[in-house]
Amino acid sequence: MRYQKIILGLLLAFVVGFVCQLARIPVPAPPVLSAALLVFLTSCGYWLTGLYLERRSQAEPQREAP
Repeated sequence: MRYQKIILGLLLAFVVGFVCQLARIPVPAPPVLSAALLVFLTSCGYWLTGLYLERRSQAEPQREAP
C-alpha cells in the first residue's frame, strides 16, 4: 500500500497548525472532541473509499472501447 497521501496530509496538517500558532490566529479546526472526531472519520472515509476504488480497478479486467 502507498501511504504517501496519508503522510503528506498529516504533515500538511502539522504545518498549518504550526503556522497558525506562530501567527497567533485561530486554528481552522473544531474546538470540541465530537467535531474533531467527525473530521477524522470523514478523512478516514475518504481514504478508505480511495483504497477500495483503487483495488476494484486493479481487480477488473481492462475493457476496450468499441
